[in-house]
Amino acid sequence: MNNQPIEVILYVCNHGYAYEAMSEARKAGARGGTIIHGRSSISTEKEKFFGITLHPEKDILMIVCLADQKNDLMKALTSKYGVTTEARGLCFSMPVSDAIGFSFESIPFPKE
Repeated sequence: MNNQPIEVILYVCNHGYAYEAMSEARKAGARGGTIIHGRSSISTEKEKFFGITLHPEKDILMIVCLADQKNDLMKALTSKYGVTTEARGLCFSMPVSDAIGFSFESIPFPKE
């Protein structure tokens, strides 16, 4: 693995929006991501909070990237699918101190 610092971006949104957000991140240079489906701790089907309807079904998109890509990718995720949209997307990042198996080299993917 190279010695460049890496980050993990976590993007949490209403269920169904993570795939579209990942498409925007790819346009900004992301190579891939992992989507996890989950449920909010809200106990009701839909609940109003300060006039915003909160949906219990959530998607979490995780993208590991080089630190110098982080801002561009976070902007891409939230520009169309941010907190003020129907996706209600929240985004944050954390540094990754150790990782195995990630390659940021430009390698061709195997043909199917």
